[in-house]
Amino acid sequence: MKKILLFTAGLLIAAFALSGCSKSIKYSDYISEKRTDIYLYAGDDTQIKIYCSLREQPYAADGIKGDMSDFIEIFVSLPKNPETLEVDAEGLGGEMNYRAVENDFYLSFTAQPFKTESVAVKLDCDGKTSEYTVQSVKSGALITCEQALNCVIDHDKSLFTSLTDGNLFEGEIYVRLLYDNGCYYYVGVCDRDKNINAYLVDGERGKIITSKKIRL
Repeated sequence: MKKILLFTAGLLIAAFALSGCSKSIKYSDYISEKRTDIYLYAGDDTQIKIYCSLREQPYAADGIKGDMSDFIEIFVSLPKNPETLEVDAEGLGGEMNYRAVENDFYLSFTAQPFKTESVAVKLDCDGKTSEYTVQSVKSGALITCEQALNCVIDHDKSLFTSLTDGNLFEGEIYVRLLYDNGCYYYVGVCDRDKNINAYLVDGERGKIITSKKIRL
């Protein structure tokens, strides 16, 4: 009887040891780009857009997550393009670069995301300064980047299983907030061969709207 009890105890210890080694993967740890907020202004033929993100630097779609840093992008479209354009967003900014193909101005820099519902922006166009209030598109009903990812995991478990090796996920994940008369999330899963499974997620209901495969 004593031998049976010792044998049973040994099995239980081994089972606990194995369960400790087989921890479930936290897929959000493999997000290499996370766009958490968008600020917009549109009026008087002027458009200002600000993206707040956390993403790997240097940025590379190779299926491997790199070191992450905060990142802000500013886009400005004007009715008439000036010779020089400088932007100041709550003390952050500088001279913007003109993009001929998009016909707009662009500036990016490393900085922590804005924490307010609106951002005060000053534009200096050839020495003439104008001020704008740029509003966040986020609402109280918006799901988080992590929740959007969970919706995709529930929708396509087989994909994540195929890229999982033990306690490792062999890929990287992009989660970008989008806005087009409502909030959405783009969720992209990139493997080591640069194949991307992309999903569009409703930003409030978490419903998968569409999906497609991309080969870089």
